[in-house]
Amino acid sequence: MKWKTAISSYKDGEFYIRGVRLAKLVDDANLAETIFFILQGKQASKNQAKMLEAILISMVEHGIEVPSAFVARSVVSTGNSQNAAIAAGILAIGDMHGGAIEKAAFYFQSADSPQVIVERSIQRKERLPGYGHKVYKTEDHRTTALFKKSQELKLSMKYLNRAREIESELFRQTGKVLPLNVDGAVAAIISELGFNWRLGKAFFILGRLPGIIAHVEEECKNEKSYRRLDSEDVEYVGPTAI
Repeated sequence: MKWKTAISSYKDGEFYIRGVRLAKLVDDANLAETIFFILQGKQASKNQAKMLEAILISMVEHGIEVPSAFVARSVVSTGNSQNAAIAAGILAIGDMHGGAIEKAAFYFQSADSPQVIVERSIQRKERLPGYGHKVYKTEDHRTTALFKKSQELKLSMKYLNRAREIESELFRQTGKVLPLNVDGAVAAIISELGFNWRLGKAFFILGRLPGIIAHVEEECKNEKSYRRLDSEDVEYVGPTAI
């Protein structure tokens, strides 16, 4: 059985992506435009490409403390190759780290009303993805920057407005200030750009990858080998030793 793809092909000694010569993309397109094209199979407008570039920048780094960074650094410190360490950092991305984009986009792209979405999350005692942050209690400055950018680029505000409506509904039903965080903002914007919610984690990986690479390289250049926890960071909670 043949493997079928509409993504790429060879013809007459040249490589094509979705029917366009790779050499032409190298000449004419930037990275954001190429990402949009290979994922959607159509050309992005200049404003769509600029918006995609902005969300990737917003996710590029968020400190050594996050799992995708410290896991990658730990792995390379034990003598593994950089590609193994980078892969480990990517594998640290999951539902609780980067996964909120996918889940929030699912809600934004659903037919359910903001009221129903919030009511259901409360009934299930689930945290609504894309809202609230450990550090940014009243406003996520990355969200503010992305919303400003989307207005400057005259993006359709359908999903961005829906995200804000859910934020208001959260406050109405819970009385808590749970601001739309960068994951929620990115989820709304990829929805505006026509991407399926399933690509949420993939976009987080695309954005965070340069940051992971930077951490791995810094670890290799500046730190001694073999990272491990300090004994002061470990608390034994098992049976009393006999």
